[in-house]
Amino acid sequence: YLSIKRRGHVKEILRNWPQKDVRFICVTDGGRILGLGDLGANGMGIPIGKLQLYTAAAAVPPQALLPMYLDAGTNNEELLQDPLYLGLRERRPSTADLYSFVDEFMEAVQEVFPNCCVHFEDWTGVDAVHLLERYRDRYCIYNDDVQGTAGITLAGMINSTKLKGTKLKDERYLFLGAGSAGIGLANLLCSALVQQGMSLKDAQ
Repeated sequence: YLSIKRRGHVKEILRNWPQKDVRFICVTDGGRILGLGDLGANGMGIPIGKLQLYTAAAAVPPQALLPMYLDAGTNNEELLQDPLYLGLRERRPSTADLYSFVDEFMEAVQEVFPNCCVHFEDWTGVDAVHLLERYRDRYCIYNDDVQGTAGITLAGMINSTKLKGTKLKDERYLFLGAGSAGIGLANLLCSALVQQGMSLKDAQ
């Protein structure tokens, strides 16, 4: 758990973790948990559950995994008024303040856990896409909503066209909503269509 109120102390907080060889951190800000929306600190179960899959499906030792919640508040009024809510009782900050907090977190991770990949999970759609673009050329990162969902969905599309005897560029696609998963799939699908000979303009 890291609160935006502890900016300037992120490295020392990470160094308190007893395991010194963390290979994967799954981190959320609770901004868009599943289809439930802004759950703030109540979304902490998501990075825990996702990292259990690393062990169950890929045999990654659990001691190499670290689930994290970056608490930058919540805009969920019900949670802000709930006396049992455990998170920061403030509304979410400006984008610049949030990204500054995440910048410090990413820099601290590289120093404290240099072999670590950071898995972003269930951030709001805009933040998910922008943070992936912000860090993808500097750090080892992964966004399951943007990249993982897109990859498995595109694999299904490719195999369905093989069964039909068609190509991706022969099909029409309908996207319901523009969350991080939809945006990630649209971008990946466009890349696949370009590989099949379409121009990027036609693919879009």
